[in-house]
Order: sequence, then structure tokens, then C-alpha cells
Amino acid sequence: MSLALVETLIESEKALIAALDADDVGAIERETQAFRNALEQLGPTNALADASALQPLAREALALADAARVRVAFLADATRRRIDMLATATGRGPAVTVYASNGRLRG
Repeated sequence: MSLALVETLIESEKALIAALDADDVGAIERETQAFRNALEQLGPTNALADASALQPLAREALALADAARVRVAFLADATRRRIDMLATATGRGPAVTVYASNGRLRG
């Protein structure tokens, strides 16, 4: 595992978090793809770089992944509250989220 690849992953995570914070859908899509590419580049490997140098980078990458997870959970919750508010405003009560077989929401 190359230290440069881990550093690329970390930079990709930071860019994704910035896109989430900016609430920029286009940037979120681009940075999600960049993050996916960085993960694929990292890939499964048995060859480890200097473990003493890798450990702090791995900790940083995990902390950033957790920060991104928290942001996504917050955005999902905010979206859920908006859907419930709109459903209540139309007299339907809280919306029930159901996914169709094609993976899209149906109401």
C-alpha cells in the first residue's frame, strides 16, 4: 500500500466533505466519483508501505470517513423532515418511504 495512494484518498475525502458542506450536488457527485476512484486505486494489497508512516494516515482517513458519514446522515435526516413537512402540509400526514423494484422512491 503506497503512502501516496493513502494521501490521495485523504485529499479526496476532504474534497467530498467540502462538497457536502457546500451543499453543491454537482460537486458531491464529482467528489464521490473521485473518492470511489481513489478507493479503487488503493485496492486490496498485501504489500504495505512503512507501517509507522501509514498508521497516522490511516487514522486520518478513518476520521475523515466518519466525518463524511455524519454529514450524510444529517443531510438524510433533514431531507426526511422536509418530506414529512410537505406531506403533512398536503394533508397526507408523515410520508412513508417506499422503494420500488427499480430502486427509486415511490409515494
